[in-house]
Amino acid sequence: MATKTYIGLSLGTDNSVIAIINKEHGAEVIANEDGEHKTPTYIAFSGDEEYHGSQAKHQLVRNAESTLQGFVGMLGTEYSAELAAAHQGYARVEDGPRGAEFVVATESGEVRLTAHEATVRYLGRLRTTAEAYLGRTIEGAVLGVPMSRTSAQRAAIAQACAEAGLPLLQLVDEPVAAAMQYGVGQTARDETVLVVDVGGSGADVAVVVSTGGLVTVAGSAHTSEVSGKHLDMVLAKHFAGEFQKQGGPDVLEQTHGKPMRKLLQAVEVTKRTLSAAPTAPCAVESLAGGMDYNGTITRTRFDILANKAYAPLEAAIEQALEAAGYSTEQIDQVLLCGGAARVRKLQTRVALMFPESTQVRSEGELDEVVASGCAAQASLLAQSAEPAQAAVSAQVLNAPVGLRVSSERMEPVLLKNTPLPAKRTVKVVLPAGETRAYIAVSEGESVPKAEVDEDEDEDEESGDEDDEEPPRYRPSRLLAEMILELDEATDATRVEVSFFVGTDGKLTVTATEPVSGKTITAEIPASN
Repeated sequence: MATKTYIGLSLGTDNSVIAIINKEHGAEVIANEDGEHKTPTYIAFSGDEEYHGSQAKHQLVRNAESTLQGFVGMLGTEYSAELAAAHQGYARVEDGPRGAEFVVATESGEVRLTAHEATVRYLGRLRTTAEAYLGRTIEGAVLGVPMSRTSAQRAAIAQACAEAGLPLLQLVDEPVAAAMQYGVGQTARDETVLVVDVGGSGADVAVVVSTGGLVTVAGSAHTSEVSGKHLDMVLAKHFAGEFQKQGGPDVLEQTHGKPMRKLLQAVEVTKRTLSAAPTAPCAVESLAGGMDYNGTITRTRFDILANKAYAPLEAAIEQALEAAGYSTEQIDQVLLCGGAARVRKLQTRVALMFPESTQVRSEGELDEVVASGCAAQASLLAQSAEPAQAAVSAQVLNAPVGLRVSSERMEPVLLKNTPLPAKRTVKVVLPAGETRAYIAVSEGESVPKAEVDEDEDEDEESGDEDDEEPPRYRPSRLLAEMILELDEATDATRVEVSFFVGTDGKLTVTATEPVSGKTITAEIPASN
């Protein structure tokens, strides 16, 4: 049977990436007509010509009023004065008969495009780019979407794909796609990771839980106060000041003026260079007043200038953890993605929020992570004999359940946000000579970080290094108590306790002693 041609697509507000799983089972990013892996999410008009991607972005310096940007983020939204103001410096946005419309003057007359129409045109160009690269028709696509997208925006994206001739297989939350690309969910090991995605226009943070190979989002947060554009502006202000010292005019006077647009495009290259080198140049021909500009900046200097820019990201991380009900100690890995996440200082600031044992990963090209994860999901769908269907949200466990050890400690067996149905088995060791196994099943809650830290400090002061670790979970509601009658226990006696929660939320707990075959079961109905 011939392999279906399915692609993964990251449709970003500022840049888009297309990927496919190649014959070597690795993610391969599809280059555009200019040989670039990233395609700017821009459309521009010049004369009667229409440009897309990099060619459209190049028009921004001299032809900003005919350049469309941000149309993907406008999908599914209504016109407002704030929306129009946010697009200053590009093609103007007006309240037209079909809602918010981009208005561009061309030689043949006025062109008016809604965000939907612009997205359809852009997606159509991405599809033809992929087909030209692969030499065959695209039969389906898995598309990553930010967690912050509303249901109306997701429906609008699906409709745009259909009109662009791009068969949509699934919409996948970007944190899930990123986690898949990093290998989360590909082993039997359960883990909880934090995905930090810093793109051109904002940052998304999500706690992603992998249980039994199923990957779900437990909590998320979004901020538009830290992004690649914010870091670009830090560099632009620095170089604008240096240019003034050399006798040049103040390019900051006109925020959307041609000199500022030229400088902002130049500092994008400077920022990328600083991610790999300790020093980076910034060169702009005829920046303003007929003067060229050539300057350099060290990474240390950039770190100092941008130091305050990372605070909103740290706040978003705390917000996502709180929404999911997890502490930093419960995160196994931090996964970075998005072009702006390359910045070394940003990576350091994120790492400092977590214990040293938490691995912070930034592997490969960070702006290609989501598209590659979508391609991996597309590859799985291509291998399926069943027709691909739209993704649905999995039902998950509302609170952790486990074994009650004491009034202050619970050992979790199934964690909060575990996809249902779910089953886990643990082994309980009995003291030699015992003839009964007491099993207390409890619902629990995570212990606040401040209390965990306080307990650890007290242990250090007492100097007792053999004490057990402070509890990470404590019982919140007793669900069941069971007593399993046994023959006299030996050092080898183990009781297997199985937890099963169905999609109806009912919990079934079974305790078994394998040697004797003795067993006892308790059923706990779903809580309201």
